[in-house]
Amino acid sequence: KEKKVNIDFEPFKPINTSLYLCDNKFHVEALAELMEDDDKFGFIIMDGNGALYGTLAGNAREILHKFSVDLPKKHGRGGQSA
Repeated sequence: KEKKVNIDFEPFKPINTSLYLCDNKFHVEALAELMEDDDKFGFIIMDGNGALYGTLAGNAREILHKFSVDLPKKHGRGGQSA
């Protein structure tokens, strides 16, 4: 008698590639890349409107915290003085 086995798993990192092929085999190259150990890097992006903290591991990025600020404009106040 034939026994059917179904195995599924959820990768611990998101897959950021899409692939649609009609072929005679399963393409698991993107899943194999997820199993490799990647270094994780942290980054901070700041501009005049706020800042963003995030991490990058392989091609998976994650935003940890983002906030915005309302700063006054650089227009000088006041007039001439003698």
